[in-house]
Amino acid sequence: MEYFIDIKRPKRNSAGSKAPDDIAELCRRRGMEPFPMPSFPGGSNKLYKKIWLLFTVPHYMRRLKRLVRKGDSVLYQHPMYGYRMLERYIPAIQRKKGARFIALIHDLESLRKGIEGLINDNKKTNTFADTVLLKKFDHVICHNEHMKRYLLDRGFSEERLISLEIFDYLSDGAGVRKSSAEKLSVAVAGNLLKGKSGYVYNIFNDNGRAVNDNLTVHLYGINFDGESTEGNMVYHGSFPPDEIPGRLEGRYGLVWDGPSASTCAGNTGEYLKYNNPHKASLYLSSQMPVIVWSRSAVADFVQRHHVGLCVDSLYELETAMKNISEEEYAGMCENTIQLSEKLRKGYFFYSALERATKLQEDM
Repeated sequence: MEYFIDIKRPKRNSAGSKAPDDIAELCRRRGMEPFPMPSFPGGSNKLYKKIWLLFTVPHYMRRLKRLVRKGDSVLYQHPMYGYRMLERYIPAIQRKKGARFIALIHDLESLRKGIEGLINDNKKTNTFADTVLLKKFDHVICHNEHMKRYLLDRGFSEERLISLEIFDYLSDGAGVRKSSAEKLSVAVAGNLLKGKSGYVYNIFNDNGRAVNDNLTVHLYGINFDGESTEGNMVYHGSFPPDEIPGRLEGRYGLVWDGPSASTCAGNTGEYLKYNNPHKASLYLSSQMPVIVWSRSAVADFVQRHHVGLCVDSLYELETAMKNISEEEYAGMCENTIQLSEKLRKGYFFYSALERATKLQEDM
C-alpha cells in the first residue's frame, strides 16, 4: 500500500500551497491512500504552538505506525512541522513495521535562509530539518542535479537521491498561451514584496540610466508596491493559482529573484542556483516560454528543452528578445506546448516516484 501525508492548507491568492496541493492531488490520482494531518496553527502564541506539537505529532505518528505494514511506502512533503519528533518516530516505524519513507523536497530553508519581510531564518531548526531529519528517509526526491550535489556534499547517500527536474503544475484549462502583440513584453507572477522581488522595481533603471525603454512588464501577485513603479508596468492584480494561467499576458514569463535587476542576488537570488522555482512551472504549463537567470539551476532545463532564454542581467532583456527571430520564437512555443502537456498531467512527479519505488524494490 502507498500512503501520502495529506495536510490541508488554506486557499490564498498566492502559489504558496499550489505545489504541495498538486502533489497531493497526483497521489490521489495514482490511487495512494491519504493520511490526513492538521494544518499547523497560525497566530503568534509560541507556547500554544509548542504544546500543540507535543500532542499532535506523537498522536498522528502512533496512528501511522498502527496503519502501515511491511513493504508499504509513505510520501512526506518537506518541510512540514515537528521535525525533532519526526526524527524519532520515522526510524521507529521503519524498523518495527518495515515501511519505507520517501521525502519530496519543496524547499530547503537552511539553504534559502528565509525571505526578508516574509519568512524568518530559523537557522537551528532548519539545519536540523534539512541535514538530520531528511537523512532518515529511504529516498529523497530533490529538485535537480544542483540540489543533489549540494546534498551529497552534506553527507547524503547518492543512491537515495532522485532528481525531480521540474515541478508539475496541474491545470484543467485549455492551456493555450495568451497571445500578445507586444514583442517586447514579459509576465512576472508571484509575491511582489520588495524583500523578495525588489528587481521588479529596478528593471527600468540601471543606477540612474534608463534601460528597457520599450519593454512592457505584466505583473501578477500580492504585495505590489504601486508607488515604486516606473517605466511601462501593468499590474493585473492577484489571482488564485488555478486561475492565473488563463490571465497571463506577455511574450515570455520571467523567472528572477532578489533585490537586484543586474543579477540574482540576496538569499532568494542565490537560492535559484539550487531550486526549481514554481513560477517556471506556471509559465511553461501555460505554454509561455521563459526567461531565466543564466546561473540558475533551472537554466539547464530551459536549455535542454529549448523553451526560453537565459540572461545574465535584466538590463539585457530587450537585446536578448530582439535577437530571437520569429521562427526561433515559434519553435520555443511549440516545445513549450509539448512540455505543457507533461506538466499539467504530473509527468515529472510520477517519473521520480516510479524511480524511487523501483529503487525500494531493488533494496
